[in-house]
Amino acid sequence: MLEKILDFMKTAGGLALQNYGKTDNSNFKSDSMFDIVTSSDLEISKMFAKFVEDNFKDMDYCIIDEENLDKLGENPFEEINKHEWQFVIDPIDGTLTYALEIPMFGISVGVLHNGRPYCGAAYAPALGELIYGDKNNAFWVKKAFSEKEQRVELKRKDPGKLPLVFNMDWFVRPGVELDTSVDCPANFYSAVVHLIYMATGRGKCFYFGVKIWDMAGSWAVIKLLGMEFIDYQTGEILEKLSADKFSDKLKIKNCHIICRPKDFEHFKNISEEMPE
Repeated sequence: MLEKILDFMKTAGGLALQNYGKTDNSNFKSDSMFDIVTSSDLEISKMFAKFVEDNFKDMDYCIIDEENLDKLGENPFEEINKHEWQFVIDPIDGTLTYALEIPMFGISVGVLHNGRPYCGAAYAPALGELIYGDKNNAFWVKKAFSEKEQRVELKRKDPGKLPLVFNMDWFVRPGVELDTSVDCPANFYSAVVHLIYMATGRGKCFYFGVKIWDMAGSWAVIKLLGMEFIDYQTGEILEKLSADKFSDKLKIKNCHIICRPKDFEHFKNISEEMPE
């Protein structure tokens, strides 16, 4: 299954790069500047539906696609829970940066089995970086899909003194003083890019409050490497896509902190403690 997904990623990434920075066919889905869709989003979405049908038609599945969420109906979990397998895609994550020809964007494809992470891949075409894996093995590919491609097996390791913490800029409350010798906030405006950096040991925490397609391609890899999606309010580890954890729009209900469980209290406290 993963090899077929990687073939799709190569094709989808090629299409994304072909249209990279071309905004003529961009449209806004709402008043938000971040809520933009391009022709590449729609083309990759269409390609994915055909790819799944051509390769996995004997499986009991549904497709969860940011650009075609309405196909799941008014109550998406009723449809999702009917099927053993869920194929999840974000055709372009970081569409605004993509349209502006900023390389911080990615493509995410994840496979869930009864809502639980099974395997997946996350690809940042303009950066040439790809991660993929399942519950048993994970890999980081640098200069992906080129003649100079380099593949490294990802292993669980302690983040040590890595400084980067993603999306802290919007999550930390006003007035909180950060010790920048320990934690350095960064935001690259793409969950896929953030998760690639987490998996490859270049970040140690991600304050996460977005949607299932932003995380599905990296979920199995992140868990394999000893990191978890941990509910900021309850401390509960996210185990599956379910109606009690996600809204009808498939956005995660509570902010989650992605980190190693032993680091959770530190990152929770950063966002809670106010200076005297």
